[in-house]
Amino acid sequence: MKRLAVLLLGLGAAWAQIAAPLERFSPGPLPEGARIQTEARSGRLYAVRYEGPVNASLMGRILSAATGVPGHAQGFVAWYGKNQALLRRGPVELNVEGAFLLKLAVGAWAEMEVRPLLTEEALFGEDRHVLGEKGVVVRVFSDFQCPYCQRLAREVLPALKAMAREGRLRLAYRHFPLYEIHPEAVPAAVASECAAAQGAFWAYHDLLMAGSGWDYPALARRLGLDPKAFQACLEDPASRAPVEADRALAERLGLPGTPSVFVGPFRLPNPFDLERYRDYLALAEAL
Repeated sequence: MKRLAVLLLGLGAAWAQIAAPLERFSPGPLPEGARIQTEARSGRLYAVRYEGPVNASLMGRILSAATGVPGHAQGFVAWYGKNQALLRRGPVELNVEGAFLLKLAVGAWAEMEVRPLLTEEALFGEDRHVLGEKGVVVRVFSDFQCPYCQRLAREVLPALKAMAREGRLRLAYRHFPLYEIHPEAVPAAVASECAAAQGAFWAYHDLLMAGSGWDYPALARRLGLDPKAFQACLEDPASRAPVEADRALAERLGLPGTPSVFVGPFRLPNPFDLERYRDYLALAEAL
């Protein structure tokens, strides 16, 4: 079995998909002799299997129906057209955007399976910046200078924080500073660690994500933190260690950028879709 990593890009309105209620899944009409099998966890779609004629367009449509990303259909057709020789040598497994596993075998007949990728809990190590005391862990890999991370902080995190306060999940922050393009990413992350040392990580996080600027001591003063202890922490080289450890973890996980979000063992396909958090929370609880 060959294991490959592929990037099938595409955005658009979601279809009924993995983690959604099973009854909402519909791949559309199938040709004669083809069949679809679904696997569920507590009534939520977990895996889709296709057996039928070799038809790249149809298989791409089924992939899109399972992942909820319409653009995956076109991406699959393009990938299939370039890799038919590879497929003739035997079954393959494709990592689709770090969120899904696609198993594919093509001969006179096609067999295809789509399911979510699972990341073992042990790979994440200890969560440090956590809101909430029970429930599935939602891990947000983020960069304080990333505009998309700032958007996530504005549009999505308030609802997740409320759910954490209600005991429905635990929200954990992980550093993924993209220092290659964001010069303040690492200094901001270090400053947030210094705020965390005084019990103010999330308050400091919110100031940074609100675009309050990069005067880190001034932000600490706004929160009433001990200025001398904060400055000493900023100047201590050891304060970079947790930031670098989180960045190394993000690279080991193969994350493509920020924000990247895991709901339990699942990487969320679209971190800006709050409904998908609810779907994946339910699926993670079912496991």
